[in-house]
Amino acid sequence: MRVLVLGSGVIGTASAYYLARAGFEVVVVDRQDGPALETSFANAGQVSPGYASPWAAPGIPLKAMKWLLEKHAPLAIKLTSDPSQYAWMLQMLRNCTAERYAVNKERMVRLSEYSRDCLDELRAETGIAYEGRTLGTTQLFRTQAQLDAAGKDIAVLERSGVPYEVLDRDGIARVEPALAKVADKLVGALRLPHDPTGDC
Repeated sequence: MRVLVLGSGVIGTASAYYLARAGFEVVVVDRQDGPALETSFANAGQVSPGYASPWAAPGIPLKAMKWLLEKHAPLAIKLTSDPSQYAWMLQMLRNCTAERYAVNKERMVRLSEYSRDCLDELRAETGIAYEGRTLGTTQLFRTQAQLDAAGKDIAVLERSGVPYEVLDRDGIARVEPALAKVADKLVGALRLPHDPTGDC
């Protein structure tokens, strides 16, 4: 069977690789002159399963109302007359409770950890090389409210067995000495010490 993959970014090329390995004849098509020149180009470069979070979260409905008035909102919804759009919005609203958020985040973390493991296997099988390192990632908090709000995510990390550290100002400076000069503007941080980063 012949399979057409649209896009030669990280998802397209990985999909093509696994399809070919499964015995399919694969053709990859991209509208750009080379691979990975759109979404995969100059992305954040981090593999952070612990930070995977659903859009449907407590507080999002109110934020979404405000975003409707913003030109460059992080979530944009163009309203149509399609009933399935409203059914989707209602389903999203139902998932904006603390309980549903915790369940969905836990599922996303497990899926993301599986994806990270698949990336490790893919690199071992193919010899794909890029400038990568595993020094962890750190999420900084400027206010106590932000740090407190991270508590629900930390609880999911705990249940999922994801290693983490909650850092105070001294801990932030220890992990990232360049932040010592602005430590007074920070209240804490969440660090995931096993997260890899890379530049390909």
